[in-house]
Amino acid sequence: MKMPFAKTISFTFILFILFAMSAGSQVPVKNYTKEWKKAEDFSEKGLPKSALEEVKKIYTLAKNEKQDAQVIKALVYMTRLQSENREDNEIFSMAEVEKEIGSSKEPVTALLKSLLAELYNNYYQQHRWQLYARTKTEKFDKADIATWGAEDFHKKIGELYLQSIKEKKLLQQSKLEPFEAIIIKGNMRHLRPTLYDLLAHRALNYFENDERDIKKPAYAFEINQANAFDPAINFVSRQFTTKDSMSLQHKALLIYQELIAFHLYDTKPDALIDADLQRVEFVKSKSTHPDKDKLYFSAVSHIANQYGTLPAAAQAWYLVAAWHEQKAGEYKPFGDTTQRYARIKAREILDRILQQKDSSEGKINAYNLLNSINNKSFQFSVEKVNVPGQSFRTLVKYRNISSLNLRIIKADENLKKQLENQYDEKYWPAITGAIALKNWQQSLPATNDLQQHSTEIKIDALPPGEYVLIASTEKDFDSKKAILGARLLYVSGISFVNNNEDFFVVNRDNGQPLARAAVQVWEQKYDYKQSKYTKEKGKAYTTDANGFFKMDKGRRDNTNYSNYAYLLDITHSNDRLFMNDLLYDYYYYRDNTPEEVKITTSIHLFTDRSLYRPGQTVYFKGIVLSRNPTNKKSGTRNDYSTTVILRDANYKDVDTVKVKTNEFGSFNGRFQLPQSGMNGQFTLYTKADGGNTGFRVEEYKRPKFYVDYEPIKGTYKVNDRIKVTGVAKAYAGNNIDGAAVKYRVVRQPRFLYPWLFWRWWQPPGEAMEIA
Repeated sequence: MKMPFAKTISFTFILFILFAMSAGSQVPVKNYTKEWKKAEDFSEKGLPKSALEEVKKIYTLAKNEKQDAQVIKALVYMTRLQSENREDNEIFSMAEVEKEIGSSKEPVTALLKSLLAELYNNYYQQHRWQLYARTKTEKFDKADIATWGAEDFHKKIGELYLQSIKEKKLLQQSKLEPFEAIIIKGNMRHLRPTLYDLLAHRALNYFENDERDIKKPAYAFEINQANAFDPAINFVSRQFTTKDSMSLQHKALLIYQELIAFHLYDTKPDALIDADLQRVEFVKSKSTHPDKDKLYFSAVSHIANQYGTLPAAAQAWYLVAAWHEQKAGEYKPFGDTTQRYARIKAREILDRILQQKDSSEGKINAYNLLNSINNKSFQFSVEKVNVPGQSFRTLVKYRNISSLNLRIIKADENLKKQLENQYDEKYWPAITGAIALKNWQQSLPATNDLQQHSTEIKIDALPPGEYVLIASTEKDFDSKKAILGARLLYVSGISFVNNNEDFFVVNRDNGQPLARAAVQVWEQKYDYKQSKYTKEKGKAYTTDANGFFKMDKGRRDNTNYSNYAYLLDITHSNDRLFMNDLLYDYYYYRDNTPEEVKITTSIHLFTDRSLYRPGQTVYFKGIVLSRNPTNKKSGTRNDYSTTVILRDANYKDVDTVKVKTNEFGSFNGRFQLPQSGMNGQFTLYTKADGGNTGFRVEEYKRPKFYVDYEPIKGTYKVNDRIKVTGVAKAYAGNNIDGAAVKYRVVRQPRFLYPWLFWRWWQPPGEAMEIA
């Protein structure tokens, strides 16, 4: 199989290639360009074995010439090139890196340990479905990682990451500048000035993520101290102690203390500001302190004020503005108005950031947030049927708009057909190009707070008929520049009420019955050949002196009349009411993205296995990619939200999970498969952008024995003794004797009245192992 050479190594591994040489080394740097080109050519031709032989030669040459960076590069490539034809390649790769560690010196050893930690973590993530229910073993030979549990993996991974930054002084003195020849230089070098920074941040990427598969003890570490938000100079000396040796959060805090202390007195504080802001963001996300929101705001405000107009401080100011923007969402026009002007504060801060000459991450974020705050929007609604000769109102919800331009046009059959194609932008010219019965501009109340507000607009009286009310933010109603909205409405004095098949046609204004009103029924049917709904003429009725008629709702062609299957066309004198309830609101929002640079998005879903048993857990991962059609470049999308849906073999949606991509453009989650129902081909898919993957659910290989417990009777309180009786039986029916028994006690919080939380926040209830 052809394997593109340039893609056989991940970005993470590239970092090791770039920075693996010792800072004190005086050995001239060699890139082996010709040798790598030869290996690359073999790979491009789909000859991985030949490419592997060339890479092995490079490895040997680099070892002999003490080219540490090239040694690690070749090591990584060798493992990748063997991934498709070497069984248990992951395990062999880890063993090869372990061997390389034994023959290397610092700082290469530190790099290799960080690499090895990532390999173990990747192996764990790929095989976690096998470890989910595996209990911790004691006094057992764990040389074979196939026997490890989740805690064993995390203990090993954590140890390796901590060992990779153990030689702090040496790593802190190892600058990156001497290795320019082999560095893919980005624009954030000043934020990772040393090898220590690089490895510490890699370790933090692991420790900052909670691991759900680790059972938490009763004394589990929690970030509940207010001093975790302290200014950097105070934070580095705070004591965070715990008996929870497996806590990832605790280890992350300690690394942040060392990293911030290292940069505390830097002449150029860019790396310090970056690390300190990451620390505050991390603490906010994990803190259980009741005032963590205020503490967070105080922390980022302190950083912003301390470093003022430095470009590196722009991100701190951005976070302050983002906090005000978030608070602005709490504004309630007829409730709590405390945060009404919070967006004004945010905009003032963002404007100051954008006045800076130097570009920075904070300035880019500020630009995007300011665009969002200044974004214009409106919606309007009106009674679907209004009384002839009487003015009526329309409700307008608007933001950042001072006036609306409005038109009333007559709705004929052609125009109503255009309205059915609301997803086709071409129909807007037909609507806005129709002859207007009335044009006017309506001023909206000034609010000066960047919040959404509501008001009512008067619409002058109209004669009976069907109309379209169009609203625009621009006078010329140009769909390329304006936000447009259109609503079909009816003006008629006819109304009706019904109880099942009994109908009364009445005057809409005074409720008096309309005698001798003609009623034509139109049946709604689906035309499978044309793939659309059509109307077929049904029975006709005439109302009596009381405006009454009784509809025959008997079966017609094996179908029943229903509220969704028929329409009424009612005529009385010169008035007619024939509503098509399949027409809804239509809005057009101008796309600010130039047409030539519209980004396309695609989602790729992966499951941990291709075959499951009923009731098992499906772990999935997704990657969201975007593509720019102009420059043909692709990348990942972060902070992208979507919904993943589990569909069973009967094409029935079983469960859904809402997900959001991380900074690498990926997301993950899991589904519990149903215990019953038809087995077969199941599917995972996303609501948008085409994510789809399948797997099979079948019964296979049952266990040889099971444990059955007698029901626990009675109720107990804390510190009571509880006796549990169980029996181990083989599925053949015989009892299992001589078996060693180990047990765990796991506490699961339960709420006395769970229905109280059906619409409000429910406290988290994670399981905790207490014995």
